[in-house]
Parts: sequence; C-alpha cells; structure tokens
Amino acid sequence: MLQILLLLLQQTTIITGTVVAPPQQQVSHPVQVILLSPHYLDLWNGEVQKRLDLYWQQYLPTFRDRKELFAEFSKQAHRDATNYVVTRMRRDASNKVSVSDYVMETSVDGKFEFKNVPFGEYKVLAFGRIGNQDVIWQEFIDVRSTIPHFLELKKRVP
Repeated sequence: MLQILLLLLQQTTIITGTVVAPPQQQVSHPVQVILLSPHYLDLWNGEVQKRLDLYWQQYLPTFRDRKELFAEFSKQAHRDATNYVVTRMRRDASNKVSVSDYVMETSVDGKFEFKNVPFGEYKVLAFGRIGNQDVIWQEFIDVRSTIPHFLELKKRVP
C-alpha cells in the first residue's frame, strides 16, 4: 500500500496549451504564462482578495460614479498579486523546483508547455496584450492522470 501511495505521489504529466484572442483580434507575443501550484494558488487568491478589498474601501465613491474603473483596478489587483507570488516562489527555500519550470513565455505562435507537473489543482495565468490593451487570461486545471493536458486560454479577467 505504501509503495502505491509513493508511486502516486511521484506521478507527473505535461500541461500544454495556447493563448487565444477573440475573433478579429491578435495577441502580441510573447505572453508570460504562470502555473500556480496548490500552495501558491491559495496564496494568490488571498493576495488578490486583499487588494480588491483595499481598492474597494479606498475608492468606493469613485466606483459608484464610474463602475468601469473597477475592472481596471481588478486587473491591477491580479497583476500585483501575481508579482508578489512569483517573487515569493523565487525566494521560497522549500521550493524544490526551479521557478522557470512554472513561469515562462509563449512561443511566437502563442503556445506553452509545462513538463513534469505533479498531480493537483492548478491555476494557469497568462499576461499579455491585445492591441494596446493589457489582458490577463486564467484557467483552472485539475491534474489527476499522467495523460497530457491541453488548455486553450480564453477566459479573461474582466
């Protein structure tokens, strides 16, 4: 039983994918893609929420008059939280894998690939541009088998 458990803990897979733009729009490449492991996903979620709460408290009167500004502050909260978590990943002494295994840029055709991904729930984030606008894509993936996983990043942070 212990051998089976150890074998399951060591299993990995490949996550490959592409960043997708809406019709008649083109992504400026390269795009930075980040794979957040379960530990860092929890940290990221907390950091995003902390920043959203802070912005909400500070700018509530402005948001009442100009609701569209909240979307920009939301993007900023996501960017800031991601920068914080990536910095934390880089200096975390318990991180047994290189950060470069979890942070990369897409190829010129918008493709990316993460190798040797252990089983677990992950969030894939991508930061890039469409035209002159900064865009953030996000997608959850639950890795439970050694079969390679393919993602099309379409879901954008509002």
